[in-house]
Formats: sequence, structure tokens, C-alpha cells
Amino acid sequence: MAESDKKRMFFSKGRTGKTKWVALGLAVVLIGGGVYGYRTLMTPQRAQAAFQVEKVKKGDVSETVLASGTVQASKRSSLSFADAEDAKDSISSIKVSVGDQVKAGQVLATMDDSVAQIQVTNSQANLLSAEAKLEEAQKRKTTAEMKTLQANVNQTKSELELAKQGIDSQKASNDEAKAKANLANAQKTYASQKTLYEAGAISKTEYDTAQTDLDQAQRDYQTAILTAGQTKGESTSKVEQAQAAYDTAVEALNEANEGPDASTVLTAKAAVVQAKAQLQQAQKALSAVTLKAPMDGVIVAVNGNVGEIPGSDFIIMDNSNSGALEVLAQISQSDIGKVKEGQNVTYTTTSYPDQTFAGTVKLVYPEAKTDSGVTSYDVLLSVANKEGLLKIGMTMNVTIEIGSHQNVLVVPAQALQTQNGKDGVYLYAGASENNVGRPYRFQPVKIGYFASDSVEITEGLKEGDQIVLIANPTSASSSNNTNRMGGIPGMGSMGGGFPGGGGSGMRGR
Repeated sequence: MAESDKKRMFFSKGRTGKTKWVALGLAVVLIGGGVYGYRTLMTPQRAQAAFQVEKVKKGDVSETVLASGTVQASKRSSLSFADAEDAKDSISSIKVSVGDQVKAGQVLATMDDSVAQIQVTNSQANLLSAEAKLEEAQKRKTTAEMKTLQANVNQTKSELELAKQGIDSQKASNDEAKAKANLANAQKTYASQKTLYEAGAISKTEYDTAQTDLDQAQRDYQTAILTAGQTKGESTSKVEQAQAAYDTAVEALNEANEGPDASTVLTAKAAVVQAKAQLQQAQKALSAVTLKAPMDGVIVAVNGNVGEIPGSDFIIMDNSNSGALEVLAQISQSDIGKVKEGQNVTYTTTSYPDQTFAGTVKLVYPEAKTDSGVTSYDVLLSVANKEGLLKIGMTMNVTIEIGSHQNVLVVPAQALQTQNGKDGVYLYAGASENNVGRPYRFQPVKIGYFASDSVEITEGLKEGDQIVLIANPTSASSSNNTNRMGGIPGMGSMGGGFPGGGGSGMRGR
């Protein structure tokens, strides 16, 4: 705008009458004197002294994401006698107190174990018996045993052959034939004596004797028949028995030659497996009545006393005494895309203002959380605690290292400005009589990584360019990393302000 236009605008707001002309005269004097004084005092050297001129140079820039988080243990266990429900007994001993540091496997508390001990002993005995039977089933016969089996085959074979000969049956048959012949003779004698007796040739005594001999011969013959039949039946049975004994002896010998019986061995193996399972179950029951620490850690709660029935959260422990803890941080939606597992993390806390802690990103949770309209994501971080300074629940300032660019064009963060929604810097154009008060011009740039003290420039500048910084800025703030410089005297509306910062410690585009 021309100087005459500025005057016209100024005067258009004046009042009429004498007061108006007095004000007009005073304004002319002031304007004339001010311009003269500024041109006199603000020489090129003085104008440059009001600002700091920096050269664009190369350097390294690292981008980070800022957040806050809370320290927590990486491992936590709620312990109970859940596996000992069958015991349904009370606590017999508690061997730890809150704050005690324990080792993995250390006994923390117990219940009565007498019944469980008996079950383990019985199961061990059953397993030994089953293993012995399996060993016997798998064992091959010795040479002496094989000879015994062979001798048994030979003996039963001889007995079978003897039984087949039927000597007793033959004798019984002979006895039957003899009795039959005797009976025939007795019948003839009786018939002859009867005829003689009826003829009066012999006495009654002789006749009676013939009758008696006939009766005896008949009895002897019947007895011989019965004996022969019985002997033949016994002979058949003896043959069958001898045959069975021989077959058994042969089978035993053949099995011995073939080795252990597969089905017997399989059955014996199954019995061993079953006995082992029963022993494991008994041992588990015994172990269940003894509560042990599953890890190294510290006792944080004991919810019960000796003589009481333990609850589900009887003893609670974590590894908060270890050198490795975790921090659960909340990252904004705008920054979560930059955070990856494995990135390095640094921490500070008001509890130890002069110390820095280190860790890495462990897990980025996939599900967002929304609170009061603000969307964020939980990120699990590791943190080293070798000196044991950090405590559960402490609030930590989190700085996640996203990445770094080396040997790139950088400018001080204070130099970055915003004009009409564009990022840029004020480029020093030199001072002369023609540009006194305006020796600088706004230069749009594209930026990469944005650190708290420096900004990467990807387009718009070259190494060696001179840029302007306020020597003593009053509006610039270092409380966040996206600040812009305040206005520059003589630049009119070109000066910008820093927009509010987000959760990112740097920015990139």
C-alpha cells in the first residue's frame, strides 16, 4: 500500500474542526520524523543486528514420538490350590509374607499331604509290578529252559504212543472172552448134569454144584463185559489226554523258539502305560497341596491364614523386583502409524529428574481406545530397571525413537514459520537503500524429520542459504516441537505464530 494511501486511511478516521487539523498536523510531524529516524537508525548493519542470520547446513535429524505411560510388571501370577480341590482341606502352612523375594520352585504354602502321599506310594508299587510283568513277557527262554521244553515234548509223545497201544483194553477183551468161554462150559456141564440127575444117575448134590458153577460163570461173564467196556472208555480218555499234553508241550516249545508273544507284550505294555498315568495323577495331586512359585519374583499379596480354606487368589506375585519391567503407554491416532515393534525408547520421570531409562517397543495393540472423543492406542514397552529404581505405577515420560536421517539439510527449529498454511523460512535477501526494513522474504519449504532443535528441509533451500532467526524471540516457545517463530519487525503480516503441538516430538512429511 502506498504511503499516501496509508495517510488517507489514517485521516479518514479523524474528527472535523480545529481538533481535526491539530491531529493532522501532529500526525504529519510524527510520520515524517519516524520515517527519517528509522532510515537514519536502521542502517543495513543495525537491521541485521536485530536478527540472527544462520546458514543452511547439513546435519543429522532424528524423529521421535512423545507419550506418557505407567510402569507395570512384565509378569504377574495369581496362585491358589486350584488343582487340589479334591483335598478340600485348610492351609497348613504359609512360608512367605508380602514383600518377600522368592525363587522359581520355592514353596510358598502347603495343605495336608498325607492322603496324597499314600496314593503316590501305591501308584509307584503298581508301576513296578507292571514293569516286572512286561520284562517277563519280553524275556526269551534260556538254553536250559529250552531243553526242558524239548524234554517235555518227548515225554508227552511217548505217553501218547503208549496210550494209543491200548494194552489195558486188550487185556480186558481177553478177560471177557475167557469169561464167555467159561460160561459156555458151565452151561454144557449143567445141561449134562441135569440129564443125569433126572435119570437118577447122580445125586442131588452133584446137580446143585453144576447149577452153582453155571451161576458163577454167568456172573463172571457179566463182570468181564462191564470191565472191558470201562477199560476201553478209560483207554480212549487216556489217549485224548496224552494227545492234549503233547500238543501243549509242542506249542510251548514252538512259542519259545519264536520269541516273546506279541499280544502278551502289548498287553503288558498297556498295563505299564496305565500305571504310569496313575502315578502321574497321584504325583500331581501331591504337588497340588504344595504351592510353589512359578517364577522368580516378589510377593505382593497373601489373602489367607493358616487354618483357613484358601481362595482363588490366595497368593499374588509378580516380577517387579527384576531388572526388566514394562511401560504401558497411550499413543495418539496421528502417531500410531509410526510406532513399530523393536524401536528404541527412552524414559524420564519426575521421581528421578536427572536420570534416563532405556527400553524398546514390545507390542502395539491393534484395538483403539476412545476417551472423551480422543482416540489412542495402547503400546507395550520394555524398560530396563537394573538398579531397581522404578516402582510399579510410576508415570513415565516416553520418547519413542522413530528414525534418523544423516547428512541432510537442516535449519534450527526456531526458523520454521507458517504463512497462509504453508511451511517456510525467512530467507535473508541482503539490505540496501531500496529494501531497508524488508531485507528478508518468505521462502516456502518442504520438511522431513522435525526434531526439538532442528528441522530437515527436503525442498526449497540449498546448503549455504542464509535464513533469519529472531535474536531474542518473545513469542517462540520451546515447550513443544512444532513451534514457529514470532513475527519479524518490518515484515508486516508475514510473521506467523507456532500452532499447538501434538504428541509427536518431531514431524515429517
